Amino acid sequence: MGKLRDVFHALANPRMVPSFIITLDALGTLYKFREPISKQYINVAQKCGVHDRLDPAALDKAFRSSFKHYNAEYPNYGKGRLEGPEEWWTKVVNQAFSELIGQDKVPKKLGTKLYHHFSSGAAYKLYPDVQPFLQSIRALKDRYGQSGGPLVLTGIVTNSDPRVRLVLQDLGLQVGPSEPVRFAVRSMFARAPAPNEPMPMVFEGFYNPRNDFDFLWTSYESGHEKPDARIWRSAKHSMLPMMPFARSEASYAASTELSQRSAFEAMRQGLDLTLDPRNLMWIHIGDDFKRDYVGAKKEGLNALLLKRDEVSTLLHKDDAIDDEAETVTSLTEATMVLNMMAQDHFREVQS
Repeated sequence: MGKLRDVFHALANPRMVPSFIITLDALGTLYKFREPISKQYINVAQKCGVHDRLDPAALDKAFRSSFKHYNAEYPNYGKGRLEGPEEWWTKVVNQAFSELIGQDKVPKKLGTKLYHHFSSGAAYKLYPDVQPFLQSIRALKDRYGQSGGPLVLTGIVTNSDPRVRLVLQDLGLQVGPSEPVRFAVRSMFARAPAPNEPMPMVFEGFYNPRNDFDFLWTSYESGHEKPDARIWRSAKHSMLPMMPFARSEASYAASTELSQRSAFEAMRQGLDLTLDPRNLMWIHIGDDFKRDYVGAKKEGLNALLLKRDEVSTLLHKDDAIDDEAETVTSLTEATMVLNMMAQDHFREVQS
């Protein structure tokens, strides 16, 4: 009972720790289309039996128009109004192709085929600066990773449906949870296991110190799209409270290796900490001025606008930029800014 008593004591008397939170957008920031969108549309359409000659520019224009129409009629990929994102995207696809070849020539399976094509790494590729950026952030986490010390957390906040997780994983990135995780306390008390018996259910799907991003928060799961401040607010209330529990990495092993004793100790270590709201600095990085930069700023976050030296192909991209916006041209440049900000933030907190 002593271990259990320690857990409840930690829960009732957590220690406040300062934190530095880094979130990024996904498409246009971490990865881009592997080939022009219209070319991918045409390739998939041909495999589905479309033999008409399709002009890429005309198809691109039709898709932009269809996307805008359905985003207005069914915001946030039809969340709460349609059966799911696949139905929303199928409507976009059918209307766009109907404008060019007529509704009767649009294959019934085209929407589904395109939906699944853009759910994988076959449609996208990482920007070259992503892996070096992640290595630098791992080093930053290690620098402040001592037990009981400040927290450096990473996440993704993006206007997307849940497929973004599949894309990120297919591109070789490891991503943490997308919703509050309820660790399996009941499984710990269902019976009395031996002290060294593994308890695989306690941390399953919760935390992995090898994750590239500690959490993923999409507009679909949030219910709000950037630049609506509620997407960051909901991430703060839903995802951040469980992040200190991840500090159990000090005693983390593969979940199947955690004994009852070490599971209790890991739980105690994690619950012993909570984010100090007075000493929390959050910076968001994205390539869309209105959605990423202005949206984050309105919620009181710091922000960096990523202006890559290439023409955007995103359907929703807003290129209007305020001259006073804080910008970087690459994630490599962002890394230097983040390191200085984290150092200054934690030094100020400790002074």
